[in-house]
Amino acid sequence: MNNISDAQMSASEQAARWLSRQQAGLSAREQREFTDWLSQGENAGEFQAMQAVWQRVGDLPQENIARLRASLPVKKPQARRPFWFAAPVAALLCVMLMWPAWQWFAPPVMTTAFHTGRGELEQLTLPDGTVVSLDAETQLQVAYFEQRREVTLIKGQAYFQVQHLEDKPFIVFSGPSRVTVLGTHFSVRYIPKSMSGDGTDVAVSRGAVRVGPRSWLQNMHWRVMATLRQDPQNRHLMVLRASQRATSDASGALTRQASVAPDSLADWRQSRINFNNTPLSLALAEFSRYGEMPYHAASPDVAALRISGSFNVHRPDSFIRALPKVLPVKISTQTGETQISQR
Repeated sequence: MNNISDAQMSASEQAARWLSRQQAGLSAREQREFTDWLSQGENAGEFQAMQAVWQRVGDLPQENIARLRASLPVKKPQARRPFWFAAPVAALLCVMLMWPAWQWFAPPVMTTAFHTGRGELEQLTLPDGTVVSLDAETQLQVAYFEQRREVTLIKGQAYFQVQHLEDKPFIVFSGPSRVTVLGTHFSVRYIPKSMSGDGTDVAVSRGAVRVGPRSWLQNMHWRVMATLRQDPQNRHLMVLRASQRATSDASGALTRQASVAPDSLADWRQSRINFNNTPLSLALAEFSRYGEMPYHAASPDVAALRISGSFNVHRPDSFIRALPKVLPVKISTQTGETQISQR
């Protein structure tokens, strides 16, 4: 197998040969050689790109491939080359010839945007029948293509009830993450420097989603690694099913969270906020997304106190009245402002 990794061949040629050889199955020894090759230089990136080309060729309509083959000139018979050599060449040829007309790269057939203000909730139905619920202070962009449906959650949180379309995947981009829907109802939150951190929070109530890096190349890289089982503790790619939840940090690294009851998912739709050991400063900031919040922590020590519980988003006054019962604080009014100070 060493001829595949011949130093005289370019990395892309080696990647093409490894990919075609992989289709026929690798022995244990070949798998070790492939893993070693993958770890060298830019080989992993070349292999990802070649694999993407291979997948795109597989997605081309069969009638287009048939027309392409019929249009190729007939050559005189030559010495038969191994399949593992010819297949990548044919794949690359198909892509180069079909690329301009390929619908996947066509501009979107529909784009729209939605925005909710403070305290405003909205439910909308997209052209394909997908229902989206938007929380307060949420910005959402939608772009539908012939081959896929893309939604970008710029800020805020949304709950999706996706209409399943076999030939048009539904993808949500949010913060550092890409959420690929496998047929599901799920929520996505991205509010930097809030109680959910600086990354993306994803929870599933029905079906399944795949969460990974936003970048296409990084996403493909970790999918390859998962296929090759090179990273059993993968924090960059997770499949979440009903009741499962994960959060990412600002770089996209994922952490699986405790399970959630499907009927309690996205409680903001029922005007509820849930706090779980949340700093008081972030709890107050969360209330401010739904209306005026005339209550302030008097000191950093008070702001750092932690609170848990479920509260009505439109009743910050009841939240404030509950604080002295669970925290060592008192409520006082000074110069027209209500302060939360240490008791």
